[in-house]
Amino acid sequence: MRLFILGATGGTGRQIIAQALARGHYVTAFVRAPERLRGLDERLMVRRGDPRDAGELAAALPQHDAVLSALGPPGPTRSTILRDSARSMVSAMQATAVTRLLVVSAAVLFEDAGAFVNLIRRTLLKNVAEDSAAMERQIMASDLVWTIARPPRLTNGRMTGSYRVADGHLPRRGFLLSRADVAHFLLGELERCAYPRRIVGLAR
Repeated sequence: MRLFILGATGGTGRQIIAQALARGHYVTAFVRAPERLRGLDERLMVRRGDPRDAGELAAALPQHDAVLSALGPPGPTRSTILRDSARSMVSAMQATAVTRLLVVSAAVLFEDAGAFVNLIRRTLLKNVAEDSAAMERQIMASDLVWTIARPPRLTNGRMTGSYRVADGHLPRRGFLLSRADVAHFLLGELERCAYPRRIVGLAR
């Protein structure tokens, strides 16, 4: 398949690229800073662009089979990067008839994740949670075939392929997951389409 990756220079995005290429896919990394991607593969195209710009996205999207977004907030301060990018991404995908979308969100949005997580969502991660929730609303209101993955705290651990997936909630006592395993889930879901138009929780 031909995959279009947002957030490609982040830890999860780099894992998606590496594993997608290993699976034989062709990849376009749509990034604001192409110089941050090195060790290029002949099946990897790096294209400069702003994910908040629907016009730039629509110009780059044709001929792709799916979009995978690993965009993350710049930090705990107030930001609208996720919701703005989601709005542009949905618009561009609808304009170019690309329908499959897989997105990394945050487990902190699960209401049943526990008292401590609820406290964190209302305090330390309040801005991140608000932007992530607004992003999800943009996506869920569309007619795209989306899957939203909500992992807990991410690590730089190895890819194990051994993790739990729960439809609509976080797996019990799910505290950590490697970025490599998040990428593994997304690419597997892309190939299987087991959770169309569903929000899933992931955890080790």
